[in-house]
Amino acid sequence: MSFWGRWWLCAGLLVPAVHAAAQDPGTVHEAPYVPSPLSTVDEMLRLAQVGPRDIVYDLGAGDGRVVIAAAAKFGARGVGVEIDVELVALARARASRAGVADRVRFLQRDLFETDLREATVIALYLAPNFNLRLRPALLALAPGTRIVSHSSGMGDWRPDGKTAIRKDVLLWVVPANVAGRWRATVAGAPRARALELDIAQRYQDIAASALLDGAQAHVWEAWLEGDRLRFVVVEGIGTDGEAGLYFEGRVAGGVIEGTVARGFGAARQVLPWRAVR
Repeated sequence: MSFWGRWWLCAGLLVPAVHAAAQDPGTVHEAPYVPSPLSTVDEMLRLAQVGPRDIVYDLGAGDGRVVIAAAAKFGARGVGVEIDVELVALARARASRAGVADRVRFLQRDLFETDLREATVIALYLAPNFNLRLRPALLALAPGTRIVSHSSGMGDWRPDGKTAIRKDVLLWVVPANVAGRWRATVAGAPRARALELDIAQRYQDIAASALLDGAQAHVWEAWLEGDRLRFVVVEGIGTDGEAGLYFEGRVAGGVIEGTVARGFGAARQVLPWRAVR
C-alpha cells in the first residue's frame, strides 16, 4: 500500500508534503511507494470487520498487499487503485501467486477519478491533505461504509475507532444524514403516540430535542453509526409514571423505521415506530 506524499524534515519536525502536481486537480497524482507493515495491514482489515460479503477498495494499492490479504485471510473481494503501471503489474502477479486473482482486481488509475460506490470498505495510506480532499467523496458513500486509514486522520471528522499495531490505525463509519425535523408515530393501544424530533448533526455526532404528544421531552444518549440510530426519551418526568422510551431504528433516506421499548422485565413492551423527515 503506497504512501501518497513525501515527508520533509523541517525545523526538527516531520511535515507532510506532496508533489506540486498534486495541487493541480488536472494533473496525475504520484508519490513514492512505501509499503504498510503486514501486521498493520491485518489490523486495518480486522478493525474494519472485513468479511466475505465485503468489497475492499485500497486507494494507493502499491504491491496489492491490502486487497490480497482481504481476499486470502478475510474472504472478501478487493479492488486496488494504483497509478504506477509497474506496481499494478506486480500486484497482479502477487495476487496470482496467492491464489486470489479471481477475487481481486487492480486498476491503473488516479484515485481521485475512481468511482467508489460499490465499496463497502475503503483502505487508505495517504498524506493528511489527500485524506481531506477525499473526505467529501467518502462522506457521500452509502451509510455504513467503513473507512480505515494507516496513520493519517480526516481533519475534524473524528474516528469511530483507533488502534495501534506497529502504526496507528483509524476507523470511520460513514454516517447517514439525519439532520432536520422528523415526525414520528409510535404504535400502541389505546392510541398511537406522536413524536417530533429535531436532530442536529456533525458527522456521526448528533444532538436531539423532542416533543412527545405535543409536550417537551428530553432526549438522552443520542447515537448514530452508519444507518443505525438510537436515543432515549423520558416521559412523565417527576411522576410515578416516569419511564424511559428506548428508540432504535434504521435510516433510509427520509425515513426511519424501528422499535421502541418501554419498561423492563414482565412489564416490558416493544412497539414499532416510523418517522419521516
